[in-house]
Amino acid sequence: MKRAPISACLGLILGLILASGIATTAAAQNNATYRPVKRTVRTEQAGSSEVHIVPTAMKAGSTSIDIAGDHWVARGYDLKTLLSQIYNIDARRIDFADNGSADARWDVTLQLRREVDEDAMEHLLEKALEQKFRLTIAPESRTMDVYVLTAPNGPGAALHPHGAAGRAGMATPVAQGPDDTVSDDAGQITYFGKHCSGVSSGGIAASAGTIGEFRRTLEPDLDRLLVDETHLTGSYDFKIGNYANENELFKLMQDELGIAVTPGQRKVTMLTVRPAQEIEAAM
Repeated sequence: MKRAPISACLGLILGLILASGIATTAAAQNNATYRPVKRTVRTEQAGSSEVHIVPTAMKAGSTSIDIAGDHWVARGYDLKTLLSQIYNIDARRIDFADNGSADARWDVTLQLRREVDEDAMEHLLEKALEQKFRLTIAPESRTMDVYVLTAPNGPGAALHPHGAAGRAGMATPVAQGPDDTVSDDAGQITYFGKHCSGVSSGGIAASAGTIGEFRRTLEPDLDRLLVDETHLTGSYDFKIGNYANENELFKLMQDELGIAVTPGQRKVTMLTVRPAQEIEAAM
């Protein structure tokens, strides 16, 4: 499953890289790269599996995650953040009633004999968390204040389809900060000098990034969730310069990428997490 960034000052912040062997480390200012996980999908059964969930031995503020088609290992995460990683969503899209275990930090290990697709991995991890902590996890649609991404005039001048001939001599961005080995077609979105104090960066560069991936990297540090209504498909290369606040970022996105950001209300799918006994009592 693709990764969603964590809205916390963990060193990777907006550009959290989640792929094999990458650890999240704290930093006040850094360069960070988002790279969606690319993995082979096989249709055969994964065989027997077991999810191990134990209290973490990681130091406060330290986390790590290692994901592939045949395993999912996360260390040092609280339950809400674990769910945001499993489902690749912003933590604000999870309604987690505090049942006394929300702040505890855990290590979760899933090992499979064969590779499975993202849905199968999500199902195994969800069921393990439900059983371990006696929870029910269900989607729920709610109307919320959001920012809406649109492209009223199509892609802007700086938004180049990836691999298209004659991209105005645009060089492929070089990843900054922690590195990771990925396939040639894996996209990456790099933030330069991202500050923890708010939406401020030395710029953004993308290579083979989709608008959906860009939305997920932007969302955690904004004051509203993002909804993509651009209808822009495929992957893109682009660069935009530095910005000091949210308004400057939005102006760059519209002027250079052709992507408008406007406030509005939309139905958003939330994950509702409740103690199982509450659901049983209400039935």
